[in-house]
Amino acid sequence: MSDGFESTFAPLRGQQPPAPFAFPEAVRRRGRQRSQRQAVVVGLAVVAVAGAGAGWAANLGPGDGSPTPGASRTTVAPSGTVAPSVAPSPTTPATSAPPSPNGSGRPDPGAADLSTLMLRPADLGPGAWRKQLPSEPFSGDTWRWADLCAAYRSSDYPSLRRQADLDFTGYATGSAGYVYEHLHRYADGWGPRALDDVRHVLATCAGTATPSTAPGSPAPRRFTVVGTGFAGDEALLVREEQWHYEGEKLAADPIVTLVAVVRVGDLVGTVMFSPDRDEPYARMVATAAAGRLAAG
Repeated sequence: MSDGFESTFAPLRGQQPPAPFAFPEAVRRRGRQRSQRQAVVVGLAVVAVAGAGAGWAANLGPGDGSPTPGASRTTVAPSGTVAPSVAPSPTTPATSAPPSPNGSGRPDPGAADLSTLMLRPADLGPGAWRKQLPSEPFSGDTWRWADLCAAYRSSDYPSLRRQADLDFTGYATGSAGYVYEHLHRYADGWGPRALDDVRHVLATCAGTATPSTAPGSPAPRRFTVVGTGFAGDEALLVREEQWHYEGEKLAADPIVTLVAVVRVGDLVGTVMFSPDRDEPYARMVATAAAGRLAAG
């Protein structure tokens, strides 16, 4: 690794992860608890409405109140290109789809185990790849984009409430290389909407074109979609630029990382790469990830 690359990461050395490591089952348990709390709140709300008008409340289905996945509101374009329209989802989820996960806190027993559908070292190319799970991957909503910016609101992303199962894995090589994957299964028909929600959050939190250089300014992040449609049923390649301070001065150049999102049916994989991985590599691994999903 070059001296220049090492110096780029010097400001990040010694920083602690935002939370202690948690095993996958602990993360799943918190997701189930959050879903159960949401179900209780919804149930209380229906009871309250029933007191005012039982006949109206009786007509509410579990899917009421959330826009259908086909009703996309946003577009995100690769840098320097015209924004493409987001096509309506090819499938419309049933209005009776239960709250996540499956209304019981358990994945569909007939569905493939997510751990069998995730990336393996053989998918990652040259390197002495070893298992290395990410530190606590979720601090709020259970997806990569939680609390991405000040404008983030959970209620803007209805697919979050239709997550049926999740798992994650990760591998490292050398002193700084890594690939992490989050894998979600959504309720029937909600996979396309999940991709629309990713586009929506990226548009909402895209960031400013020119970071401020005024002393004391926050170190900003910027997100740009640099590729689409290269794997699975749908795919996005996202470039993340994270500025940092060198002493009391904002660095001239950001640290750049890539995130690939691939969808096959109602399975959505989110693959995160270390800064030493380039776009062709990210596309290669994302294509392998989509191939794994198709096997499920």
